Amino acid sequence: MDVDKVVGEEVCCLDAELLQLPEVSSFVLKENPQLAEDLFSQWISLSDTCRLVKTLIDDAKAGNPISVPGSSTNASGGGVNSLPSMFPVGSAPPISPRSSSGSPSTSKQKTSPSSLGSPLKLVREPVWEVIPQFYFQNGRPAASELKEHCLSRINHLFSNGLDGLLIHEFKPVTKIVCKLPSFFSHMLFRKIDVDCTGIVTREAFVKYWVDSNMLTLDAATQIFNILKQSDCKYLTQSDFKSILRELLATHSGLEFLQNTPEFQERYAETVIYRIFYYINRSGNGRLTLRELKRGNLIDAMHHADEEDDINKVIRLGCQQTL
Repeated sequence: MDVDKVVGEEVCCLDAELLQLPEVSSFVLKENPQLAEDLFSQWISLSDTCRLVKTLIDDAKAGNPISVPGSSTNASGGGVNSLPSMFPVGSAPPISPRSSSGSPSTSKQKTSPSSLGSPLKLVREPVWEVIPQFYFQNGRPAASELKEHCLSRINHLFSNGLDGLLIHEFKPVTKIVCKLPSFFSHMLFRKIDVDCTGIVTREAFVKYWVDSNMLTLDAATQIFNILKQSDCKYLTQSDFKSILRELLATHSGLEFLQNTPEFQERYAETVIYRIFYYINRSGNGRLTLRELKRGNLIDAMHHADEEDDINKVIRLGCQQTL
């Protein structure tokens, strides 16, 4: 019987495990059937393999018992029926000709199996690992300790209000919990009281400040989100009017303007123009979060909230802020 004919008939049902190649991962063979076919073709062309196949055929014709490779009778020792490995025992896998260069003598001197490796070297199966979440659309959630500390302050400030806090009672929440300038109080109150009920409950404030992760944002981002319109990604000049009106109405250093509403309006416009002139570098009237962070407007706002002499705040701003 022709060996090539037998091989041609059986190659369609090739089992990669029968190749007995410990140097090659079974996972790679199963994922790449063509590789298994190529290896089988090389293996079946070995002289030892041809002799073994012919011996098995002769035994089958003569009716002799055939020892199946891998059985218990063949596991204890070698024998004629052992499948020959492509790599002889005690020797390293052959170096791929594609990995060598130069003359044969040069290759023998400069290369070795350990340095170049085998094209059939063991490939590790991929290990699945869970990647921790690193992007949070609404900001990173607050740590448990920070969240508990914030809730404790909220509970204390809302304990006196049975149903919630009115707008004139909301300033301590703005300063103590949110750590924002006090003249953001009205703006923040209206941002939470979307239904214009005139009252902010504890649950509504916790939902806005804690649950939406405003707590963990930096001061510039907090102020940016409070001032901007919900459908915009930038600030316009009109977004600053509300906090400037409250600043003019509550700051002790600006009491002299309260009797002249016309001058108050001009003063607020001047401040807004200065803000956009020095911070809005693009000059398009749309102040971005990046531009807000690059300026020192946030520091000037906090200073204005603590300093009675507004002129000191102007000098601190270096002609870039209030």
